[in-house]
Amino acid sequence: MVSFTRWHVRRAVLLAAMAIALGGRADALDVIGFTSAANDRFSSGYPTTPVTNTSGSFVGGAYSWLGVGWSAVDATKSFGFLTPKHYLVAQHYGGATTINLLSGSGTVYSSTQASVTNIGYGFTNGGTQATDIALGELTASIAASRGMPRYAVLDLNATSTTNSSYSGQPMLVYGRGPNAATSTRIGNASVQATASSGTNIYITSTTSSVILQTGDSGSPDFIPWTNPNGTTELTIIGNNAATNFSTVNVYNYIATAGALGAINALTTPDGYALRIVGNPSATWQGGSPDPGTADDLSRGSNWSGGSIPTDLYTLFSATSTSVKAIDVNANTNLRGLAFKSTGSGTQGFTFSGATTLTIGRGGVTNYDSSRQTFSAAITLGSHQYWNVGSGGVTATTISTGTGFLLELAGSGTARITGAVSGSGGVSLTGTRLEMSGASTYTGATWVHTGRLVVDGTIASSSGVNLTADGTLAGWGVAAAIAGSGAVDPGHSSGILTASSVTPSAGLDFNLEFTQLGSPTWATGTASGNDVLRLTSASTPITSAFSASNAVNVFLDLPSLSAGNVLRGGFFTDLDTSFLSLIQNGSWNYYLADAGGSTFYNGVAYSAYGGPLTFSLATVAETASFASGSEAGYVTQITVVPEPAVVASVLAGFAAFALVRRRR
Repeated sequence: MVSFTRWHVRRAVLLAAMAIALGGRADALDVIGFTSAANDRFSSGYPTTPVTNTSGSFVGGAYSWLGVGWSAVDATKSFGFLTPKHYLVAQHYGGATTINLLSGSGTVYSSTQASVTNIGYGFTNGGTQATDIALGELTASIAASRGMPRYAVLDLNATSTTNSSYSGQPMLVYGRGPNAATSTRIGNASVQATASSGTNIYITSTTSSVILQTGDSGSPDFIPWTNPNGTTELTIIGNNAATNFSTVNVYNYIATAGALGAINALTTPDGYALRIVGNPSATWQGGSPDPGTADDLSRGSNWSGGSIPTDLYTLFSATSTSVKAIDVNANTNLRGLAFKSTGSGTQGFTFSGATTLTIGRGGVTNYDSSRQTFSAAITLGSHQYWNVGSGGVTATTISTGTGFLLELAGSGTARITGAVSGSGGVSLTGTRLEMSGASTYTGATWVHTGRLVVDGTIASSSGVNLTADGTLAGWGVAAAIAGSGAVDPGHSSGILTASSVTPSAGLDFNLEFTQLGSPTWATGTASGNDVLRLTSASTPITSAFSASNAVNVFLDLPSLSAGNVLRGGFFTDLDTSFLSLIQNGSWNYYLADAGGSTFYNGVAYSAYGGPLTFSLATVAETASFASGSEAGYVTQITVVPEPAVVASVLAGFAAFALVRRRR
């Protein structure tokens, strides 16, 4: 371990604070041999209209830097994001009220800081200062359309509970420019030493290639990593903490069991688990079935190296083995599973068996276009992030254990066909999650992006929160619904059940009507008209709709006539009219039209503009659900003539009456 004086390090920290307090100029990140082409993130326009550096000599050219933002007040100050809502901060330097980031389309957008929390770990300068790793949180998650990468933490530790040295690992150090109008910089370095003693955790590098300067604190540091599929990506390792300006740079370091756990404790209540990755220590090769046709997961000869991996990262590649049917023949604990791409889409693995596969903090990553299938029971050993890739992942039963979060991402479909149990939660940041089993988990459910289809039940969940990019659909039973996303009952037409709905954050609803009159109540999977059934005996709708609540009614009918009556949309078991709660929403009506430009459930629609209009009411109805009859209230939409037409008709009658009286 390289030694350095406390005074020197403390001097760096104090100078950083002084530079902010006095608004004085500080030196830029000192990159030895610096050139703008090789080390500036932006070639021009920073910070308001930055142009990305595309030079072939740029040290960061192979990677996405869209997950690094800067303070709107002091653009020399930067932050690296761990989730769409959470980012690293140096405690001694602080966060920023407003953080700007660059989108994938090249425009700058702003996000607002809600809080900064010290995680209880980081560089302490020999105990003379507070632990230096803090986590900032935004008031709202960054939308997926912004193109922000999900930086992973590289886990090179020998086990899930021990901490190993990162010495010799290459680094990309991010730092400030010479002033707020000059691009931030990136320089190469390598880890010299790792320090991990209780809460005092940090790594160091020499100053032979980069030298941190006053004002660099808090900017993120990365390790370039080649993932199991052979692609290079950035993994975040920590952020800048201190320097003695002559021999040693100090970086806060997050890849320890304690720090990872502390960060997850702050991110998972918002529905985000840290993405954690590692290098596979063993590759599946198969070849030893016992006694059936599937090969035993817990048999040493089935693995490269000849031993059964325990609490390790593992690789499954259909290009290097023909044995893809795997028997979970004994309780097995793997820290992470990666499936390498085959390019065929027909090379998925299956995991069956009567015992349990425990998956640790590395989760599941499917690089293949094939579906990976787990019919054996899965238990989560930690909070975790799964990327199901384009091929998707199917699991039968999953236990979330003692409060662990399962976050599901990826462009393909994730399916859970059986029960999710335990006190943990489920989060979707991918494209589609289908849940068809009778789940009993009691944690929350988040839909940050994509479509959650509930055809079974998740009624035991503490609640379903839909962000603006999230949608809840299906004909099953959900928990209480809230958020700013959309509710789409059924698949085409269908009945979705929940205890209550809270519309105050801007929740929207999409409702399909394909028949006049009432829905076919007994057939929830094909009810003719969509229904969101709300079962709460006290407050099925917790507050009144406003103009921010769009209710889009899609009428897949051959025509409309005055006097037509349609029932569906909302049904409350509470036997009381709820018209006052829904009538002030933004009700929009669409009529099926082959030439229309609005599409819903595969049907083209056009916005309906007359000559008829719609009258909204809620009426009493006894619905004969498949589970039994329920007397409640339902939304009723009646097709009526335009008020102006009625007025002109009445005026005509009045004139006629006047003429008659005169006669």
